[in-house]
Amino acid sequence: MDLDTSKLEVNFMPPATLYTPINGRMYTLTHSDTTAMRFLDVGIDYNYSAISQELRDELLGKWCLLNNNSYMLFFYAFIGNLDFQSASKKYDIFKYHIPSALEYIFYGDRYLLNQYKELKNTPIYIKFDSTFPMFNNYEYYGFIHDYML
Repeated sequence: MDLDTSKLEVNFMPPATLYTPINGRMYTLTHSDTTAMRFLDVGIDYNYSAISQELRDELLGKWCLLNNNSYMLFFYAFIGNLDFQSASKKYDIFKYHIPSALEYIFYGDRYLLNQYKELKNTPIYIKFDSTFPMFNNYEYYGFIHDYML
């Protein structure tokens, strides 16, 4: 993992803190193409004001408590209703960048993950949202510990 932690800015939006909540905790990861900075907002809602309405290349995540008192982590990637070639390209770009995006998110929220070590075994799913069925799906991305330093 070649994580450049100096390129990550983390913002905890109250009432979210370094350690609470877990259930319903949400991530908004955006970035700057010009500076290569990543911006991670952690809260109980997404930071909609950080999302570029033109690009829509953010990654949104949410912790969900299951009936057996374990968690799942769901992410959302918006492909949109582009033409086929553009949708295919955007999907491929997301797929290429998602592993490093997950590394940045889990590094940014490392205090929570180190406090509750069992959370590192949480499975990750990503919902790709597209008008084309081949890009409109859920994909399994392993476990949190797969993306941690």
